Amino acid sequence: MENADMIFLNGKVITMDDAFPSADAVTVKNGVIQYVGDHPGALSFLNEDTEVIDLDGKTLMPGFIESHIHPSIFGLTLLEVDCKPTTTPSIPHLLQKVDAQAAKTPKGEWIKGWGWDDSKLAEKRNPTRWELDEIAPDYPVLLKRSCAHMAVVNTKALELSGITEDTPNPTGGNIERDENGRLTGLLQEKAQGLLADPKYELADMIRGMELAQEYFAQLGITTVHDMATQTSDLQLYQYLLQKDALKVRVRPWIWAIDQNGFDGSMEEVLKVGLRSGFGNDMLKIQGLKFMLDGSVGGKTAAVTEPFLGTQETGILYNDTDEIFPLMKKGIESGLRIAIHAIGDRAIEVALSAFEKINETNEVAGMRNRIEHCALPTRNHLSRMKELELIAASSIGFLFHIGDNYLNKLGKERMKDLLPHKSFKEFGIIAPGNSDSPVTDVNPWMGIYGAVTRKSSSGQVLDESQNISVWDALKAYTTDAAYSSFEEETIGVIKPKAKADLIVTSGDPMHVDVEKLKDIKVEKTFLEGKMIHESTHYEVLERRM
Repeated sequence: MENADMIFLNGKVITMDDAFPSADAVTVKNGVIQYVGDHPGALSFLNEDTEVIDLDGKTLMPGFIESHIHPSIFGLTLLEVDCKPTTTPSIPHLLQKVDAQAAKTPKGEWIKGWGWDDSKLAEKRNPTRWELDEIAPDYPVLLKRSCAHMAVVNTKALELSGITEDTPNPTGGNIERDENGRLTGLLQEKAQGLLADPKYELADMIRGMELAQEYFAQLGITTVHDMATQTSDLQLYQYLLQKDALKVRVRPWIWAIDQNGFDGSMEEVLKVGLRSGFGNDMLKIQGLKFMLDGSVGGKTAAVTEPFLGTQETGILYNDTDEIFPLMKKGIESGLRIAIHAIGDRAIEVALSAFEKINETNEVAGMRNRIEHCALPTRNHLSRMKELELIAASSIGFLFHIGDNYLNKLGKERMKDLLPHKSFKEFGIIAPGNSDSPVTDVNPWMGIYGAVTRKSSSGQVLDESQNISVWDALKAYTTDAAYSSFEEETIGVIKPKAKADLIVTSGDPMHVDVEKLKDIKVEKTFLEGKMIHESTHYEVLERRM
């Protein structure tokens, strides 16, 4: 019998393995789980060199997997002006933040910020370029909304970008104008691609990713799917891997075509012959990412029924005939497809494209994905099951921006929003995510929202799509691992799986559901190496 490097004892083990859901002890050897079972069985692997970790009644679980996130972007937001509702509850607060940043920024340099949300600002409206001009007329200012589908800029930024009142709206985007035809400074969807703000350097991205990795470890996140990987992102992850500084497993989805200010790399990827699965346990290519519509918060998600109190039905970037050949080309080249589709009109286009591809190339079994998949119909669910598509569901939205969704969609449509009970009914695998930095990356908020269907204000969004705690935990562990063909090696505690483990302050299977969001991670292990330890639950401080 091979002796263990580590033994976890005296706690509750939640394995996330349906066949063996709980245990009393776990042993680890060479970063891999060796044994899962009872206390005496674990001690049989003990020798004088074994590290024994006394859980002291705490809970041991698999590390969380964030199935849809933007790690490098999130990292860069930690270097920018913090415009989140918690720190800027009103436009004057937001302007104060910009003013403070201007005071320490050389004149003429860009000031960037992230995270404002008009639905949570006291004024219940978007900030304007004129307000930004008052506080920082000599600096180009760019502040992105939390959803990343809209940004507000000042006059200086418009001038440097060559955007005037005569600039036409790009296809799939909107340059907002007031009733007199004047630019308000708000740019929606693809119009953000017109901005001339400078790209970040590798050194900035490294600094941001270091901060992001600290935050992930504090929250017990050991694997992340980057859903908008560009050249600079892939360079960043490879650099950190080479320097042994990559502290989270990264699963890149390559941004396919030029959209929303992001440069597509599809042609280059196809030319060099990259296929899904290329890489190693720390960095592994997943496929191509496409985007069909916007967001509910920005009223740019492509819906059939207009947003509440309006005639607006969102923006659909491409129809089936436009997106189908691009998706087909990727699949024929050995690359899986993930496609952003929030509204039902967008989901219809995504499904139609997959079905058309399926006529000549079998789609089932590939584990292609519809990202967010927020408002599918039951017809859509049936077709998704037929094609074995994954619903990469942003259940983090329920808690963080559920009130805004309620205001935009109305109560009746809440029972169809991110429908996890229906996903389960149809046998559709639906990993959960936050789409961070759109919402806070903390998985416990997504788990709480999926179980209670409550928003941060305590509003019950609906009572029809609630799922069990076990199923909500699966969304951030085994189901997320399934989405990358890794259900045997990550997101689960079983022999031969990676020892990506977390120790939590409470047992989610037995605490009051209202306390789910308050559970903290005390220790995080990546392949058996502890990367976070805390009994004080420190919160990562922003650098600005």
